[in-house]
Amino acid sequence: MGAHDNVHIPSESWPNWTWYALEFGVVLAVSMVIAWKVSDAMLPAVAAAAGHADALASWEGISIHSAEFKALAADVEARIVTVSNWAFYGIVGGVFLAWYVLIRGFALKKRVLR
Repeated sequence: MGAHDNVHIPSESWPNWTWYALEFGVVLAVSMVIAWKVSDAMLPAVAAAAGHADALASWEGISIHSAEFKALAADVEARIVTVSNWAFYGIVGGVFLAWYVLIRGFALKKRVLR
């Protein structure tokens, strides 16, 4: 008995590049959530690095979207947001580098492209 022409074999019919796109999307989402949470937690250190640690009496519970932060002077707010953006995208890049070079390249021993 022979095989039919309309048999579905997933490894032969599913485009292989979609798995790379799915992995990229998951890594991007995870890295952005990690960077969002970490950059909010390190806002006092970011303000200190920007030279405005004394802009608020207390930095506890403050994020760049809170009303207390928006009440700061425009130049102080812009400087802290700029440094915070650099920290955010640095963390996103660090997670990408860790995943694609360290974890996937060395630990899993899989190349990104075949």
